[in-house]
Amino acid sequence: MNLDFLNKTAENKSKYRELASAESSDIARQAKIILPPSYRFVRVDTDENNFQLALLSDTTEEIVYYIKCIIFDDIHLNTKPVTQVLLWRTSVLSHRKVTSGIAEDIFQNYLLEIYNIIASDSCQTREGRDFWMRQLGYAMALGEHVYHFNRLTCELKEILDHEVIRDNSADLWGNAPEYENILALISKESLPIPST
Repeated sequence: MNLDFLNKTAENKSKYRELASAESSDIARQAKIILPPSYRFVRVDTDENNFQLALLSDTTEEIVYYIKCIIFDDIHLNTKPVTQVLLWRTSVLSHRKVTSGIAEDIFQNYLLEIYNIIASDSCQTREGRDFWMRQLGYAMALGEHVYHFNRLTCELKEILDHEVIRDNSADLWGNAPEYENILALISKESLPIPST
């Protein structure tokens, strides 16, 4: 599933109405996001492992920023990391000031604060990789822990230098099928790395 339908006015407004009328919580304050009047940042839980985050414009009755998230159990990590599986931002210029910089606020102030571990998804577009390279750099600058994690072998390696992320010598991304099981992790706490 992709989010191209949100670029279509009628379908965006339909999804807006669905989210605006759903049982939701406004999490702008929790995410430390200051919004102008008529905007709301909401969380709608789909089930215990899936939720949606949406920036709603009540004036224009549309979604201007949307993320679908999944919480997954990982026995090896003994935790429940969260991952952003789908992300969309409006191209309507009138919302640009509100959506500018919001990704970092959501990532650092909301997802990482609540879940302690954020995992990349396995299908990264070039823009997604660039986003993750920035987030991993921010995490390192803030003293958080960054890892390369292979979900098949359960191998966990800490990454200490942002340069190996930028030039991909940390081996986080590639086009071969095995990269579907390679994740970048950001954790607020140091994760135990098994001895070999």
